[in-house]
Amino acid sequence: MKKAIFPAAGVVSLGLMLACGNALGQGESPGAAKGSVDVQLTEYKIDMPTSIGAGATTFNVTNSGSETHGFEIEGNGIEQAIKPRLKKGESGTLQVDLKPGTYKVYCPVFGHKWHGMSLDLTVK
Repeated sequence: MKKAIFPAAGVVSLGLMLACGNALGQGESPGAAKGSVDVQLTEYKIDMPTSIGAGATTFNVTNSGSETHGFEIEGNGIEQAIKPRLKKGESGTLQVDLKPGTYKVYCPVFGHKWHGMSLDLTVK
């Protein structure tokens, strides 16, 4: 009598491949970031899209200006900022799980928001 072990071995192999792929950052998992947004900060402007999709988002923020700048997002129960603030030429990331709605994005350095470093972000 022959035993059928090949299907079971195939299922185990497939499971191991999927587990290893996720452990190495390959494949898609429910907690993975759905998108990233590039942000450029200059004297007194935030250059980024004003509408993005909902979900886990990584903001890749670069200070292309000559002054120190910050990046903060506020709305729908969220208030998060890059810390420390970014000096000339520095970059940083901020990961936020965004729900649909409207958020205020601004530079929290004193006076910068008043000078125009602010925008409304729509999340769909």
